[in-house]
Amino acid sequence: MPKIEAGSVREHRAQRLAQLIDATEAILNEGGAEALTAGAVAARAGIARNSIYRYFDSIEDLLELVVTREFPAWIDAVEQAIAAETSPERGVIAYVRANLEQAARGTHGWRASLSRGSLSPSARERVKNLHTSLHEALDRVVRELGHPQPELTVAVLQAVVDACIRRIDQGDELATVSDFAAGAMRRLLADDDLLRHP
Repeated sequence: MPKIEAGSVREHRAQRLAQLIDATEAILNEGGAEALTAGAVAARAGIARNSIYRYFDSIEDLLELVVTREFPAWIDAVEQAIAAETSPERGVIAYVRANLEQAARGTHGWRASLSRGSLSPSARERVKNLHTSLHEALDRVVRELGHPQPELTVAVLQAVVDACIRRIDQGDELATVSDFAAGAMRRLLADDDLLRHP
């Protein structure tokens, strides 16, 4: 049995997996997906090459862990931002701003690129499902507004958010993009007078 460097086997495993994901991210940042091999990850993490397969089955599995690593915190941040608001109108704006704040943390662009180009079809489907769970937060708020076409409304609002995230990935300032996106949300629903300036 390997030497445990934490309070329990579970903690040790979590720490070691985090080390492997950190190592993978560093390799991807420095050399791209072409530089990613099991040997390179093991060397960067400081463990034996054959030991890494105790934590995942393949490099493709490790890539998926890298791509999805920030999803739980991202989703939680969006849900908390919406919950902190006192009306669905403000909840829509909170959804927009929270998503853009998460994107501006600096790693979304390369993770998205990795997702499009390096994941297996099954892994891409799992990433898609994570995005869907995030979009459900917007769906709930829009339905609270009582809009007559909630599904179409969510699709259009999410398209604006996605476009603004791409602008942030390209280097635009968060404050500028966030204010523009919030204004766009208000204008898109202005005909129904559902969104008022928070």
